[in-house]
Amino acid sequence: MAEQYVLVVDDDPAFAQFTRNLLKEKGMRVVVAGSKTEGLAAFERERPSCVILDIFLPDGSGVDLIKPMRAVSHTMPIIMVSGQSEVDEVVRAMKEGASDYVKKPFQGEELLLKMQMVMDASSAKVELDELRIKTRPEEEYNLLFGMSDRMSKVQAILDQVAGTDITVLITGESGTGKELVAKAVHKASDRANDPFIKVNCAALPRELLESELFGFEKGSFTGAHRRKYGRFEMAQNGTIFLDEISEMHLDLQSKLLHVLQERQFFRIGGEREVKANCRILCATNKNLERMVEEGNFRRDLFYRVNVVNIVVPPLRERKEDIPLLVDYFLNRYCQMYNREACKVSPRLMEMFLNYTWQGNVRELENNVKRLIILGNEAQLIAEFQRKRENGQYGALPDDGKAADQVPPPRTRVAGRASSQVSSAGGDGNGVGGRDAPNLSGKATLKEVSKVAQRNAEKELIEKVLGQTRWNRRKAAEILDISYKALLYKIKDCGLNME
Repeated sequence: MAEQYVLVVDDDPAFAQFTRNLLKEKGMRVVVAGSKTEGLAAFERERPSCVILDIFLPDGSGVDLIKPMRAVSHTMPIIMVSGQSEVDEVVRAMKEGASDYVKKPFQGEELLLKMQMVMDASSAKVELDELRIKTRPEEEYNLLFGMSDRMSKVQAILDQVAGTDITVLITGESGTGKELVAKAVHKASDRANDPFIKVNCAALPRELLESELFGFEKGSFTGAHRRKYGRFEMAQNGTIFLDEISEMHLDLQSKLLHVLQERQFFRIGGEREVKANCRILCATNKNLERMVEEGNFRRDLFYRVNVVNIVVPPLRERKEDIPLLVDYFLNRYCQMYNREACKVSPRLMEMFLNYTWQGNVRELENNVKRLIILGNEAQLIAEFQRKRENGQYGALPDDGKAADQVPPPRTRVAGRASSQVSSAGGDGNGVGGRDAPNLSGKATLKEVSKVAQRNAEKELIEKVLGQTRWNRRKAAEILDISYKALLYKIKDCGLNME
């Protein structure tokens, strides 16, 4: 068994000494505590890799320690021990998150076997969590930055700030993917292997939000029967994401400003400052500058959170991404609802491309989900037609933009060449008529060579993209060009997923 640090919380000196000697013989480091208070203090100070916890302690039930320990680590093994047959407490312990239970007296090998089992299970869970963390964010990252120039600019800013600890404010309309951008910043940072903790500031009233963020001490108010760790403590060494920060009460804004300035805070009712070693990312769908002028948001806090501002554009300004998003949601929900794989018809895709999507990506996702559940497009198409007749099809939010200001998407829909391309000055031959040289006059050898080279590049890029299933990062590696150069060539050649 590899060396581990084990915390033993038990008030029986003979048992504590027996366990200490047993574990030390196996190369483990051991710390012993004789009460709940001592055990919690040792846990906070040392952060053990395993806890052996007696149910009956001088100052109460050891079961009460499980929740605060689980708040710090959901995978750390916790083995309960007891010399009394108290079934209710054992059941409560398992519900609270204990890994296993051993009844005193027991042989040393029995305890070692239990420890080996729960540690193996914990390691497997950690590996599974890491695998999920590595695979899904990569898929979401590729999806997020899609094909549009607007999102490429967002990606460029993200790449610049990810490796720093600078505070970032992410702004954009509801449903544009601000949380995905925050996760992408976290996964590209040096804190990627530590927690990413999200707090929705709009979902909780002021009092609950304060205790959620900063935690509280036992007895600090009615109902505070135990110490609670706040989200800032849970995010230690990682990233905390404050979603909809504009909804935070002014009193809490003052406390958050203190955290940003001093990198420490007090729990509610606490007398000792707690260090906040975490990166802070914020997001809002409101105009914070306007809120500052109206007195609804602290000016000093605004300057603290708005060090770097990443603006996530609405879907109507990056319609090139719609086919990619539709394909992703189709695959995802066909698997989720156990339906056969399906595709969107050219007619529905054209409606998707011309709709203004006030709810942005979230609204698109919900429409694709409905398509999967209903099993046919008729109802969805009829609904879009009604919106068109009622004048809702091209209606925009009150942001002063008109539907015709959205640049036409350079995309093909199910093999049908986009009409906007040929009407933009091309002759119908390929993209803008550039796939063939102009032979009406004298064709130079240089002109023919240039077109031949472009066609060869297009053919090769299209082939590699097909092989990688349109994973542009892999395709760029195979073609030995930069990711941004590949995105440019994809657009220049008029290549799109069909």
